[in-house]
Amino acid sequence: MNVLYITRKFPPMKGGMEKVSYELYVHLSKLINNVELIKWGGTNKLLPLILPYFLFKSCWILLMKKIDLVYLQDGLLAPLGLILKVFFKKKVVITIHGLDITYKNKFYQFIVPRCVRLLDRVICVSNTTKEECIKRKIPKNKISVISNGVLDEFYLDMDRKVIERKLEERFNISLNDKKILLSVGRLVERKGFHWFVENVIPRLIEKEENFIYLIAGDGSYRTNIEKIIAEKHLEEYVKLLGKVDDEMLKLLYNIADVFVMPNILVDGDMEGFGVATLEASSCGVPVVASNLEGIRDAVVEGENGFLVELYDASGFINVIDELLKGRQKEKKRERIRRFTLEKFSWNYIGMEYLKCFVKVYEAMLNESVNYK
Repeated sequence: MNVLYITRKFPPMKGGMEKVSYELYVHLSKLINNVELIKWGGTNKLLPLILPYFLFKSCWILLMKKIDLVYLQDGLLAPLGLILKVFFKKKVVITIHGLDITYKNKFYQFIVPRCVRLLDRVICVSNTTKEECIKRKIPKNKISVISNGVLDEFYLDMDRKVIERKLEERFNISLNDKKILLSVGRLVERKGFHWFVENVIPRLIEKEENFIYLIAGDGSYRTNIEKIIAEKHLEEYVKLLGKVDDEMLKLLYNIADVFVMPNILVDGDMEGFGVATLEASSCGVPVVASNLEGIRDAVVEGENGFLVELYDASGFINVIDELLKGRQKEKKRERIRRFTLEKFSWNYIGMEYLKCFVKVYEAMLNESVNYK
């Protein structure tokens, strides 16, 4: 099988989707005879130029090389997929992540779901994403659910004190043997960091004073969070670290006692999966997250974390307090790490994609035989 793999999210740009796109490409390349890659690793502000570039390059490859199947890495590329399907008679598979199907724009909603419906196979990264596709009349029998994966690249066998010193030097903060809550992600409304700081942290302090909440990431809601920290006098307990590099991210995952993903509901801006939860739990960190959208597929209750109902501040406080005070932490961390690396291994995810591609490819061969 020869596959044309098209993605607008790819390194050197950094982000969850870029990482997923890269790892999927690497693992499919090990499993499939030939994977031709068309990628964009720059800013999406140039989107009007990216799509014509993709169209030109994909047409050239389809004309010059033997390609059996076209794979598109996100929903925005669906119109391109339809063009290639119609004019080159190719089978097209697409992955839908979440926002790429729910994006709240009338023109987008008129075009993209209609194009997705006409493609040959739709892979959703979570069951919630599948539900959103079905709402937009994408045939249920065309949809497969395959989660995102994680590599064992974040875990560090390093003394906690050493990590603590490195972080203190880098961010000019005092950790001083404090228990650490960690969140990683863009500072946008749906991530719920502002809600968590305002509604959970002050009440958690009443139960457990010896902790600090670190938030790695940047975005439009930073000012809101800073305002809440000042109003609630939480400067000692909440630290905004801004964007962090890979080295610092690893240190943060390996020193955290609890990883928090307190998402809230925002119309048209869903959490398709939650890759950061896997990165944290691959280091043995228990996750406490909102029982919402695609997070449900990344956090398995009692295995690598716990799900708390939306806006349930008491629920977050109780679970976090229990984890911070729990015994046999090292054994629990080992179990969390092992579970995550087994269930969400990229080797396993790559094989699931391969099975999906093979089904589409075999259907194409059968159609060809029947036609003859």
